[in-house]
Order: sequence, then structure tokens, then C-alpha cells
Amino acid sequence: MSPPERQVESQESRLHRALLALPMLVLSGVATMAFGMAEPMGPVLNNMLDTSLFDWNGVSAPIIREFYGIGLVDLVLGHITVAFAQLQFFSDQRAYWQSLVFLTDFAGMYAILLLESCRPSNQKTLFHFPFLLAFLAQFLGIGTLGPLYFYLFYVFTPIEKLESPSFHLTNCSSCVAVLPTVLLVYHVPHLPSYFHPSLEARNWWNWIWQLYPIWGSIGMFALSKMVSLGARGEVAEQKPQLKTLRVTVGVLVAINISIYWYTLYNSAFSISEMFIPKYFSDKPQEADVALRTIIQYDYLCTIAGGFMWLGYHFRDLEVAGYCRIRYTRTLYIAGVISYLFSPGTFLLLGWLAREELLATKGDE
Repeated sequence: MSPPERQVESQESRLHRALLALPMLVLSGVATMAFGMAEPMGPVLNNMLDTSLFDWNGVSAPIIREFYGIGLVDLVLGHITVAFAQLQFFSDQRAYWQSLVFLTDFAGMYAILLLESCRPSNQKTLFHFPFLLAFLAQFLGIGTLGPLYFYLFYVFTPIEKLESPSFHLTNCSSCVAVLPTVLLVYHVPHLPSYFHPSLEARNWWNWIWQLYPIWGSIGMFALSKMVSLGARGEVAEQKPQLKTLRVTVGVLVAINISIYWYTLYNSAFSISEMFIPKYFSDKPQEADVALRTIIQYDYLCTIAGGFMWLGYHFRDLEVAGYCRIRYTRTLYIAGVISYLFSPGTFLLLGWLAREELLATKGDE
């Protein structure tokens, strides 16, 4: 086969994957539709910013209008943090519990993105810079951008890449740096923004958390360099560091389950009331209902995008002979784990299972 013929075949294969994965783009469209419900929120949030006072549903507390001293950054984050105050100040209990689980689960997805960026096969590609997705998602919504990111990830990761040593190898020092990075830059500000007894402190911590993609990039770089120097350059690239990955996933799963069970125990609402939106073609007219509905769609589209991406990759593993999937049984297990331990927990465990399969096949 001549080089031009190989190129055409590769392009056709990519086109086939692009068509196969189109359902992920539907999720982006649904999330974008949901963000169109934000109109009732505008006047309420603007009034709170003008008065520097959160006052809604019997909850009142001062809010921060300027934090970083950078005009545009403070202007944009001011609007975002006052919306988050609606979630974190317990003025809407369903939104509080739902968003707590959502943002805790997303930490696991963020860790997966960081770990995927460690693969040599992803060097010098969009997927080597998860900062871009995480940062833009703070302004445009992860439910909109996440499925699009996973769609591109799948399209540009053909099956034959599974056989490449660069896909099986990871940067050891960067992998080790992922867990402390996520804990320090994500969980440390995230959890106080929901649990601190002072509402003003919750708002303060949320300002810190909003820029976690920046802190995460700095943390990953610094920590990976420290680990690399400590290892004295003995191992630059290895097969997936399963022990490191197991510890990373194990710790994040433990946090996910703790927050999920804490929510189920303390919340007065059913799972469907917290996580399933009641609006689709109709738009809510109340500001708090509109925000709650947007966050519900944001969570569902984000986690569904992650599930589909994982499912497509397991299909590739089956085609490549790495495993044999019993789809009915797999869907049942996914549903049970997601229901009992949170959807983010299943995503982490499913991703780790894929890494175990890749490592096992690579050792043969």
C-alpha cells in the first residue's frame, strides 16, 4: 500500500470514529441549551453584586466583589462566585447537595485528565494541556466543553494507538504528582467553600477554587520536577505505574463516596429530586430554580460524556483483543456502582480498569 493510500485509510478511519462518537456532541448541545435558562438569574445576581450582599431565601451574608486586583478577572469571577454563593450558602438546599456531589465527582475527572496528559502519545497535542479545558469550563460550563473534549479525544486516539508503546508508557514523576496536586489545589479550597461555618469564608474559599486550573498547572509542574529530581533520573518513562494509579484512584474514590453518602444521609431529598432536572423545553422563571436546573444538566452531561468516552475506549480494547465485554452486565454494574457510590466513583474505577488491562496486555 502506498503512503497516499495509507493516509486515505487513516482519514476514513478517523471519519468513522467521528460519526460513531456523535452522541457525545449531543450532550454538548443539551448543556448549551440548559445554559440558555440563565436569563432569570441576571437581575438577581447583578443586584447582589451592586450591594455586595447576598440576600436570598432568608440567607444574608456579605460577598466579595474584588479579590485578585485584576479588573477583568475580578469582574468575571465576581459574577461566577455570587452564582456559586447561591449553591454554597444553603439558600437552595437541593442545589447545595447536588452541586457538592457534582464538584466532588469532577475532581476525579480532573485527575483523569491530568493522568492522560502524562502519556507520551499525548505530548504536543490538545490532550497534553488539560488546563485549557478546566480553565475554559469555569466560564463556559464543563457540561458543554467536556463532551466535546472527550469526542475529540476519542476521534484522535485510533485503535492502532493501543499497540504503540507510547500509549502504554507514562511519565512516572508526573503521575506521582497528580494526587497531591488535586488534593491541594482542588479539594483544599472546594471543601471549605461548602462546609465552613462562616458564609463569608465560603465565598472567600470559592474565589481561590475558581482558579484551580492555574494552581493545578503550577502544582503539577513543581511537584513533578521535585519527584523527578528525587528519583535522580532513574526512571523517566515506564509502563503505567499501577501502584501509583491505584493509590490515586483509591484516595479520590474514598473522598467521592464519603461526600456522596454524607449527602444521602443528610439531605431530605431523593436522588431524582437532587439530580434529575424537571425542565427541558420550558424554562424556569425563578432565579434559584434556573440555576439549580443548569447545574443539574451540567452534571448529567459532564458525567455522561465521561461514561461514553470510557465506553468507546472499552469497545476499542475489545476490538484490539484486550478483553471481551458483556454489555448488559457492564451496564448493570455501572448503574449499581453509580447509584450506591456516585457516578464519579464509577468513572474513576472504570478508568483504572482500563489501565489494568493495558498494563496486563503490555506485559504479555
